[in-house]
Amino acid sequence: MTRAALVKAADLKRIANAAKATGMRFEIEVNGTIVRAIPDIQDIPRPSAVDPQPEDFTSLAEWQAWRDRERAREAQRHS
Repeated sequence: MTRAALVKAADLKRIANAAKATGMRFEIEVNGTIVRAIPDIQDIPRPSAVDPQPEDFTSLAEWQAWRDRERAREAQRHS
């Protein structure tokens, strides 16, 4: 005979959705067992800074990413 689940699937899905939406880790404890829902950090949209200028960057990679975004914006405006 199988053991009953610690957490119902619907509850676990709600916790996972909340973790993903907020970017926070959620934990619940049931009978001494901790169940964690940790979001995938790469999927979380981060608010961008107030349109940084090239002088504000501390690395070449940051500047190149900014330049690529600016070029994409320009291309979108002209299409």
